[in-house]
Amino acid sequence: MHGIVSMLPQPFYQQVEDLWDELERDHGLRGIRVTPYPHFSWQIGEEYDEAGLELTLSAAAKLSKPFTVRTTGLGFFSGEQPVLFIPVVKSPYLVRYHQQLWKALEPLGKGISPYYNPQNWVPHISLAYLDLNPQNIGAVTRVLAFRTFNWEFNVDNLVYIHEPDGQVGKIKIQVNLG
Repeated sequence: MHGIVSMLPQPFYQQVEDLWDELERDHGLRGIRVTPYPHFSWQIGEEYDEAGLELTLSAAAKLSKPFTVRTTGLGFFSGEQPVLFIPVVKSPYLVRYHQQLWKALEPLGKGISPYYNPQNWVPHISLAYLDLNPQNIGAVTRVLAFRTFNWEFNVDNLVYIHEPDGQVGKIKIQVNLG
């Protein structure tokens, strides 16, 4: 899957990398490394028209100014492959921006995940996925449950991460807002 994301600014980028390192060192969790950039996602899909995507992201960035988002707590997407994440709080501005970006990007993608459409979207910063299981999830939760993840930062970029199946994702397009 490929994704249109916003990368985290410092110091939060480094804090997430440090959490990934800790989870790998102490719990053997490496699945997150398939997308090795701390971010939150706007949309993911199986294929994108990269030329159209570059034009659309550039236009969207020119029409937008950096804006502030907040995070809080921890969350899980449950199921056969649970995901542990830091939720990004859905402000009215963030919701409107996502809706506009979604409409502009939707014609450029194939196999777009319905989990990211405006009705279902739960913006989040992934901490662990692909390798959480019944044996390690309790220990991971015990370690992180008593930490605070009340962050506030500016979103100032749109990025396309190209991530072919089985390969580590690479940044192909990056534009700055404003």
